[in-house]
Amino acid sequence: MAIRNSHKESASESESNTNTHTRHTAGSSSNSKISQKARNQLALQQQQQYLAKHINSNGPQDKPKLQPLDFTTYSDTALLKYSERYGFHNFSRIDSLNSDILNSEIGKKTYSKRSKKNQKDTGRISKLEIANHVKNHFSSLPAKENDIITGFLYKVKHQDKEFKLTFQ
Repeated sequence: MAIRNSHKESASESESNTNTHTRHTAGSSSNSKISQKARNQLALQQQQQYLAKHINSNGPQDKPKLQPLDFTTYSDTALLKYSERYGFHNFSRIDSLNSDILNSEIGKKTYSKRSKKNQKDTGRISKLEIANHVKNHFSSLPAKENDIITGFLYKVKHQDKEFKLTFQ
């Protein structure tokens, strides 16, 4: 019987050990759950900050998005390329409203005509004038919606494919 009693004692000791062990693990698991929740909240905040910063990013330079029809924000080179593409890069300086009067016979004798002769006319056009001219030209171009939609869908469908021509 002594063996059974020792066995019972050992069983009760093991039960008490497991009970204390479960209490400690339950306490540590609740601490780990709390710390895990804190880590999840911190990770969620960091993810939201990252997304808020980079979700609308234009790439590594992170330039602000251009308004498509605000031609004054375009660079000079883009405006010049557009004007060269459509063939109005050599247009003369836009004359003022008084140019007809000043170029007439009476206008040639006026003070303002003489003062304009003394000024150097470089023939340069300001960026605003070019931007307005480009905007007017762009707005007046006819748009064929069917061609635009078809071209867009074709480009999207074949954007990752390369054109390969084989000779046989």
